[in-house]
Amino acid sequence: MQHPAKYSNKLLPIFKTYIDGKKNILDPFAGTGKIKEIAPCATLLEIEPEWAKMAGAVIGDATKMPFNDNSFDAICTSPTYGNRMADHFIDHQKGKYTRNTYRHCLGRSLNKNNSGRMQWGKKYQSLHAKAWRECKRVLSKGGLFVLNISNHIRAGKEMNVTTWHINELAAIGFKLMATHEIKTPRQKNGANANLRVGFESILVLENDT
Repeated sequence: MQHPAKYSNKLLPIFKTYIDGKKNILDPFAGTGKIKEIAPCATLLEIEPEWAKMAGAVIGDATKMPFNDNSFDAICTSPTYGNRMADHFIDHQKGKYTRNTYRHCLGRSLNKNNSGRMQWGKKYQSLHAKAWRECKRVLSKGGLFVLNISNHIRAGKEMNVTTWHINELAAIGFKLMATHEIKTPRQKNGANANLRVGFESILVLENDT
C-alpha cells in the first residue's frame, strides 16, 4: 500500500536542524511516518489505520488528540495542501496520467475527518484551525513547531495556502521564527501539469503564549 505524499528527502535535513536534541517530538499528520528517519523516538498520530500500522503510529485525529497538555517540546509535521490530491476519483486517466490521490492510494474512502479528502476552502481551513489549536495545547510553552506546507495552482491561479497557515497560527499565539523555501520535485500530472509552484515552504514557529 502506498501513500501519495511522503516527505521529499530534501526537507529532512532542515527538519533535523531544528528538532535535533528535542526529547518529545510529535507528528500529528504522520502518513507513513517518514519523520522517523530523523527522529526515531517521535510520537506519530495518523487517522487512517492502514497508514498508522505502516508508520507505527497511534491511530487518532489531529483535531482531538489523545495527549495531555504540554506533552511535547517540538512538533514537526506536513498536513495536506488542499490540492487535487484530495480528489475522490478512483479511475486513472488512460493515455494521460495515473492518479496520485489519497483516496486512490488508500484504496477506499478516507475518514470523514481526514483533510486528505478536502479541497482548499472553508472545510479544509476549519479542520486545520482545530488541529493547530490542539497542537498549541499539547506543545509546551516555548516549544517548537516546524511545519511543511505549500501553495498550489487551481484554475491557473496560485492559492495562498502558506499565508493562511501563517496567519492562523499567529492568531492563536505562535511566533514565526524562520521560513525556508525548498525546491522539490512536484507532480507533473493533471490539469495544471505545466503550472506548478516551484517550492515547498518550511515554517519554523514558537509557541509564544
